Amino acid sequence: MSAYYWNENNLERVIQTFNPATFFGLSPSLFDKKGDLQYCNEEPLKLTRGKWDYYTPFKGWIRYGLDVEKFGNSGANWLACDGAKGEWAVGFHGFRRDVLQVVKCIASEGFKVFQGKNSEWGTTSKDVGPNAHLFNEKKCGKGIFLTPKIKHMTVNVEHCRLIKPIQYNKHYYIEVALQCRIHPKKIRKPECSNSEYYIVNDPVHVRPYGLLVHFMTEAEAKSILEDNNFNLEPAIPFVEQSTNS
Repeated sequence: MSAYYWNENNLERVIQTFNPATFFGLSPSLFDKKGDLQYCNEEPLKLTRGKWDYYTPFKGWIRYGLDVEKFGNSGANWLACDGAKGEWAVGFHGFRRDVLQVVKCIASEGFKVFQGKNSEWGTTSKDVGPNAHLFNEKKCGKGIFLTPKIKHMTVNVEHCRLIKPIQYNKHYYIEVALQCRIHPKKIRKPECSNSEYYIVNDPVHVRPYGLLVHFMTEAEAKSILEDNNFNLEPAIPFVEQSTNS
């Protein structure tokens, strides 16, 4: 049997033949090729949407556009990219467990506020964002977790990386995230997050418009899987540890 050698040509062929609907078991009608984009920038680019800064995906990430017609025509400027009135912010949502199942669930039912023990981080933290005065409750509370920096989800923090690679075929694995627009007045910033994460209490204010996929070799993926415990709760940096009285 001949050896398989990784090179950019092999990877490009894999990318060209990848069908996200087939792989994730989703209806093709959920996708819209107008939103497809293969990122070529070597490093994340800082952009502003809805008066909130975010950092783009970078070389290696591919965005598969999602159909946004289901959100209706009301407030059509939510997808604007020029600072127009009504423009929404951008954030990313990654997957650490049960990736295929969770992607299917969000695609068919939308985001839901997870009620398990792993949803507690940051929820009892004071909201220190510019919208804090708009909420009666001063603590952020439960909600959807997003980050303006996709790169932050791929950093290994105390052996607990925030995106888990899953196997695509014999030679390649993929990482998966959602690129979303967020109502700029509904973003909450936990004091303990050092501005790395947002919490949005109501899922209706988070609209996924792109499925992001990053291909990596089997060796790269196995190194990540061996050096992380994806069963642990995320170990978020900048959280002050307190002792129980």
